[in-house]
Amino acid sequence: MKGGKRLAVQLLRVGRAAGAGSRGGLIRAVALLCAAAALTLGAGALVSAAAVYDAVAQQSQARSPRVLQGHPTEKPIALWKPGFDVVDGLQYSVVTIIPLTSDAPPPPGVAAWPGPGEAVLSPALAQAGAAEDITGRLGRDVGRISEAGLSSSSERLAYVRPPDALADKDKMFTITGYGAKGPYIGDQLFTEPLELFALAVVGLMLFPAAVLVVIAARAGGEARDRRAALLDALGASQTARSLVNLGEAGLPVVLGAALGMGALVGLVATDVSLPFTGFTIPAASIRAAAVPLGLTAAACVLVVLVSVVVLHRHNSSRSTIRPGGGSRRLPRWWPALFPVALLLATRGPGLLAPGNPRLFLAIYFVAALVTFATLPSVLALTVAALGRFLGRLGRRHGGTGTLVAGRWLTAQPGVTARLVAGFVVAIGLIGQVQLNTSRLSEPMIAAQATAERIGTSVLTIATPRDNARTSAFLASLPKDAAVFSLRTGPAPDGTVLSVLQAPCEQLQTIHQDCGGDGSSATVADRDARLAELARWYAPSGRIQLRQGPLVSELPAEESSQLVLMSPAGKDLDIPAVKRAANQHLAVATVVEAPGGGWLSSSLLRSTRVNWVALFGSFALIVVGLAIGLNSIAEFLRHSRSFAPLGVLTGRRGLFVSVAAWVLLMPTVLAAALGALVYLWLSGPYTDPVVGAQLSWPVLAYLMGGVLILSIAIWGCGAWSAVRGASHWRPAAD
Repeated sequence: MKGGKRLAVQLLRVGRAAGAGSRGGLIRAVALLCAAAALTLGAGALVSAAAVYDAVAQQSQARSPRVLQGHPTEKPIALWKPGFDVVDGLQYSVVTIIPLTSDAPPPPGVAAWPGPGEAVLSPALAQAGAAEDITGRLGRDVGRISEAGLSSSSERLAYVRPPDALADKDKMFTITGYGAKGPYIGDQLFTEPLELFALAVVGLMLFPAAVLVVIAARAGGEARDRRAALLDALGASQTARSLVNLGEAGLPVVLGAALGMGALVGLVATDVSLPFTGFTIPAASIRAAAVPLGLTAAACVLVVLVSVVVLHRHNSSRSTIRPGGGSRRLPRWWPALFPVALLLATRGPGLLAPGNPRLFLAIYFVAALVTFATLPSVLALTVAALGRFLGRLGRRHGGTGTLVAGRWLTAQPGVTARLVAGFVVAIGLIGQVQLNTSRLSEPMIAAQATAERIGTSVLTIATPRDNARTSAFLASLPKDAAVFSLRTGPAPDGTVLSVLQAPCEQLQTIHQDCGGDGSSATVADRDARLAELARWYAPSGRIQLRQGPLVSELPAEESSQLVLMSPAGKDLDIPAVKRAANQHLAVATVVEAPGGGWLSSSLLRSTRVNWVALFGSFALIVVGLAIGLNSIAEFLRHSRSFAPLGVLTGRRGLFVSVAAWVLLMPTVLAAALGALVYLWLSGPYTDPVVGAQLSWPVLAYLMGGVLILSIAIWGCGAWSAVRGASHWRPAAD
């Protein structure tokens, strides 16, 4: 038994020494280290996301009120009411709260009860709303909510105690404490469920990491095959060969897993906001998940090591573990599918599935998948044609590097295309995820169109039935705004009637004569802004204009809201209007442009693009590593054939030139073709039926990242080839 252990340890040492001394051993070690780091970081991100979501749920539950109706035996302590406001285009929670007893505990994170007309804000809300005077808008600012009452440091939340005159106690919940399952407030209302977030992590982090693991496990196959043949000749078993392979890969894999876990922990320990998103991972939630994260790192090490053993199945009849050329050759008609699939993706959904969103998307996805699958074959044809051109150019002008690169590309265009096809897949995958996450509903698209047409030159304000409050609010409004009352109620014929009522001088600002009793003309004939009001607030699409007072008794069956318009058509001062509304109407009074609620929802959905940019950057880096390491290994394997030429001529720049054509050019070409196809395929997806929006920043990040990675691959390949040539000897091969 002891002898077996000693033999196993000896075989592991042999593998370690063999890996360090083999040709291409450094590239393989780097590949394994990067693969283990990427897989650990991706899996750790998934575990961390689950921990963060769980922590957010616990924090939200800790501050959620226990409503008296559900706990009738408990003592009432406060009145509580949730609401919403908008800062920088995004909604946040505003909680109106009034204590009922002197010893009532304040909400978690609030040091002391605010007085009447005072507010306590989260630090992130105070910072984000500084330009909109948020500290004076909700009430007198008397402090900040501590971390104990927030789900994250970036959460926007406010607790407001209204003045006694504005306390609508009959509309508030009576609560007995905190710690119920709902209703929730804060960021949890505006975040995507864990399932969708996990799907993005799996698609844009774990999948590229798995690809890198496979490539790293197969790297250096030529040297390992020679070593396996020697072990076969010595009578070694499959277990012995596996132990040698594990000894070669063990140290880089363990170091890579430690590096990946260290990077994840470092983000938390230093309290750094994630790039693109600005989200700060709560350190406490990650510390609570220390054991699952450690087990995840160990599992990633095991997965990579098992992949190293399983993916190296030595066959003595082959000289390499790589598949033969016959198994990799595609049918000649394969490139011809590319234009067919591209045409089907761009024109097929509209022709074959008009008005059917599900079939529309099904046709599009299938055609897009075939398009990106056949794009590498088109790239291979392009590379072959470019290789022939470079060969002719090199012969004509005597360019050695150009001639060698041309012959290389002409001889194996498929290999070159396959090496860089990952960038095409990465651009397509990230692009499709971005388009899918940016899909907007029809009301969101309509709200964006309304905002483009009229901006905030029209505002609607929800008003209470208390006329005294409304009169006080009107007296505090900016003087450059025309004020109207929009009333909606039943008409004598049973339909719903919308009436815009105001004194004569206000009606004249929208070109309405005051001589008659009113007009039911189409609002578009009066003012384009009224057309937008009718589109959003008049069920019949028409608004009747009528002269009358702004404040009057309102029948019970009618509803009313105020409308502000800028006579000059300029944007109104929303912060000033909201401040006046909060002071005289009610806390968190809804003040918005027509369709403003849907516009906020569309802006919230557009923030998903930031997460796509973050995960896409990771995917691009991992794919770039996979392509770079694979390409450099392939380049070094073939560069040995013309190493004598560089040594005899003394021109080391030959390797730089060849590497530029063989490594840099195909990578840039693949990225350019992938981006063009992505732009072309975005056309049907941005159709109003689907509602997606193309993100130019994400595309710019992709192209910039590919360019940087391409230059890095070129530099590493050229340096490695020059270094290898400097050690070349006539008997070296």
